[in-house]
Amino acid sequence: MNKYITLIFIALFIFNSCEEDEPKAEDCAGVAGGDNICGCTDIEATNYDSTATFDNDSCQYAQNVDCAGVVNGNNVCGCMDDAAVNYDPLATHDDGSCQFYNGEMSVVWSKSFEEIAGEMWSLRPVSDGGFIMSLGNAGDCVGYGCEYYGQLIRLDPNGDIVWHKMYEESTGIYNARETSDGGFITVGYYECVTSADCYPDMYIMKTDADGNLEWSRIDGSDNNNNDWARDVVQTQDGNYVITGTWNDDGWNSKAALRKYDANGELMWAYNYSSSVANEAYEILETDDGDLVFAGYSGTQHGAYKFFIVKTDADGNQIWKKANNSIGDAILYSLCLSPDGGYVAAGFCNSWRSNLIVKRNPSNGNNIWNECIIGEISVSGVYDITPAAGGGYYFIDDGSYLTKITEEGQIIFTEQVQSNQAVIELENGDLVIGGTNAFLDGGYGGSATITRLSFSITQ
Repeated sequence: MNKYITLIFIALFIFNSCEEDEPKAEDCAGVAGGDNICGCTDIEATNYDSTATFDNDSCQYAQNVDCAGVVNGNNVCGCMDDAAVNYDPLATHDDGSCQFYNGEMSVVWSKSFEEIAGEMWSLRPVSDGGFIMSLGNAGDCVGYGCEYYGQLIRLDPNGDIVWHKMYEESTGIYNARETSDGGFITVGYYECVTSADCYPDMYIMKTDADGNLEWSRIDGSDNNNNDWARDVVQTQDGNYVITGTWNDDGWNSKAALRKYDANGELMWAYNYSSSVANEAYEILETDDGDLVFAGYSGTQHGAYKFFIVKTDADGNQIWKKANNSIGDAILYSLCLSPDGGYVAAGFCNSWRSNLIVKRNPSNGNNIWNECIIGEISVSGVYDITPAAGGGYYFIDDGSYLTKITEEGQIIFTEQVQSNQAVIELENGDLVIGGTNAFLDGGYGGSATITRLSFSITQ
């Protein structure tokens, strides 16, 4: 019996020895007896496995395919036909999106304010979709003693009058813009009407949203000479910078840049003069707080040069570029280009042709310069604005609406009903404003505002 028991113990010992020597199975990471879960552990991969504890080099990544279908390409897709209304000069691959104006333009609505005397000077958009219109010279008499007043007309998105105000301290309002508080800042001039010795002075006015006067200021040089304000912009600090002309030396007028605080108190003033006659028109503020304005310099009644000036936020000149053109040349309107440059418009060839220019933002050097002679209107551009699809719209004194490419080449031109302002709406429609008598080559007439829609073909 003991013999058998001994044999059993020996067998069990041998069995247990064999079992302990058997190797453990490896997991997917090669760890004996491990419990790793293998998979892609890179969260940026398309097959990322959140349960994986060991990366098995199985990660897969989406290919970088550009809009033209090129792997790792950098194509910019858009319309590459410069005859199209949505031409994109930055496009490197034509995506078939080109649209063309087919010569059909329709009037959505048009309003003429025959009951309101005075010439329209500016039309600006308002944040609620409406518009603010500025006018001057309200009155129907001729000679000294006439009561001429600056005016504002607040319009709703359909061009109907919300309110109309006349301001007795102002003779004319050249420009009006909405302010951050929903009111309006305006500039123009005041001129007494009591005698022939009266000369205009700068006029600056702030109103509330309903056109009620909050404050106004009349500024002029000490001697009786011509001073007036042309444009105003509310700066990022909540104050106001105006442009115009300042004449403190007889006929030697100077382009003026002046800054006022939120209450109308003068903060600083600079004059820019390189000749006998100088005047600054439209102004804009850049994203970094610099100021850019356009105008002209030259001798009285001849040899005008157009200029663009850039200053820092405190009015210190960064650069000034004045250029000769064909005959006299003046810049009235200014806007930013999509690439950060400055595009301005006015007249050349001594008031007989339209002028458009583009300047480099860093140094003011010329990028392109076009004096359009004989192709369309021969009266000079009053307003230019960037088009959402690329290029620019401008409107001239002869009531011609024109679209140009980013390089200044004409896409189309049509005679319309106004001559002073053009605004592009979000849906691509245009709102234009001005004085309707110019359509027939005359002067005067009623202030008008018109909404236009275009027929576009693919």
